[in-house]
Amino acid sequence: MGAELVGIMVVLDSDAEASGRIPALEQVANRPIADHVLSALDAAGVTEVLVLCPAARAAEIRDCLGCERAGGAPLRYVEDPGPFELRRALQLAADSIGSAPCIVHLAGGLLSEPLSPFVERVVRGAADVVLFVHQSEAADGHLSPATQEMLHLAELDPDRAALRLAGVWLFAGAALSRACAAPGRSLSGGDLPSVAEQITADGGNVQVALVDAWRRYTGAPLDRLELNRIALDRLESDPRRPSNNGNLIEGRVWIHERASVRASVLVGPAVIGPGARIADAYIGPYTSIGAGARVEGAEIERSIISPGASVLHIGGRLAASVVGRDARIFRDFSLPRALRLRVGDGTEVALS
Repeated sequence: MGAELVGIMVVLDSDAEASGRIPALEQVANRPIADHVLSALDAAGVTEVLVLCPAARAAEIRDCLGCERAGGAPLRYVEDPGPFELRRALQLAADSIGSAPCIVHLAGGLLSEPLSPFVERVVRGAADVVLFVHQSEAADGHLSPATQEMLHLAELDPDRAALRLAGVWLFAGAALSRACAAPGRSLSGGDLPSVAEQITADGGNVQVALVDAWRRYTGAPLDRLELNRIALDRLESDPRRPSNNGNLIEGRVWIHERASVRASVLVGPAVIGPGARIADAYIGPYTSIGAGARVEGAEIERSIISPGASVLHIGGRLAASVVGRDARIFRDFSLPRALRLRVGDGTEVALS
């Protein structure tokens, strides 16, 4: 097989939210998004993962992901003190891996498809670079006509004009290093089409794969819900089942051994975290209940209930919602009847 496959996970400066949090460390399916990325790289067969990140955030990232992972490829952190954008990350990656084939993956996003079927293209030398594109309804960020022509996207599917690059790229051995080291050239703005153009100009083979979905979390709740869906679609069946306790469980549902579930209906894919308490509730598909959360007398589906949050006797179904850490949603029977909300900046509440 030659050089071993290296995974490269990139946490960019531009990923930081206004709140100061790193989106890649937010949880979907009860795990940080970046941890799901590491699982995808493990499944693709990488033997090591380089975590490229700004030095100022490295300690936080290490604490969240852990320096050692049972059963996964070892992590090696590469920290950079300067402004850390994609161009700089690609250069650091090229300097770190030499001639090894690699998968470059942004830490804050997930691809709907597994990477394994595409890895052989770069490991066996059939392609120097594999880029992934997906259809997007977003108004910005579409590939320019020149880029589409250079990547031969019209041949891929002429009816799909609204295409964007996903944040995952595969490089054959030394392909990234050659692109970064080309004399008199720079990665213009660090965009991947410029890398592909350089490799093509040097006689390399650039392949493009169309995927169903790529989603990157930028702080928008809808992004997080879609990432939660992608992550839960990868959920495997849990061979363990808690004692009946009057529950009906259908499909792929993971219930932590320290969670309490009684008199409830759970339909997967769904995940229940440690210390969560579920009673007299309906937990529908694509729902994540975080550690220590409490759900009683409520119906929830396609939602994220964060650690420590509670949803109690709300009298309706909660759908497509994100409930933050330690938040409380409950029915108050005191008079006069009214909606009593404590809503922070940028929060959205829809009543129906």
